[in-house]
Amino acid sequence: MDLTKQFPRSPRQRIGGISMFPRTIDKARAQMAGTLGEYIYDCNMDKKLFETLGCTAEQFLDAVKVSSTDQEVHDLLVPNRIPDDKIKTHNARIDNWLPLTPDSWDRYKADLKAIANNDPRVKSRTDLIDFEEGRLGAK
Repeated sequence: MDLTKQFPRSPRQRIGGISMFPRTIDKARAQMAGTLGEYIYDCNMDKKLFETLGCTAEQFLDAVKVSSTDQEVHDLLVPNRIPDDKIKTHNARIDNWLPLTPDSWDRYKADLKAIANNDPRVKSRTDLIDFEEGRLGAK
């Protein structure tokens, strides 16, 4: 995965019903290949995924290293069923990611203006990611 030439998958895409899983796999593969570009592996959204899965960033990377498919990564990291309410809470947080601190709100507002020209369709950091990476669609 070369994230200097292509975008990772959307935070909203799911594996095993879990948001952020495919995107973090993309970033882990790029991290290992040295092609992460401007992306950050182990960002706050990744950390939320790791918390939901009950693993660390290093354990996630290790699973990606030994797996040839997304499903293999999932099966290694999710050996037991994660409760539905935990997945639902996780997905809601990722799918509608909002800043939690005044500083992060300031960064979000600045990014919203710079990246999306305050497009009214962008209502969360996740929307902004999808907008910037061309997945939100034209007006």
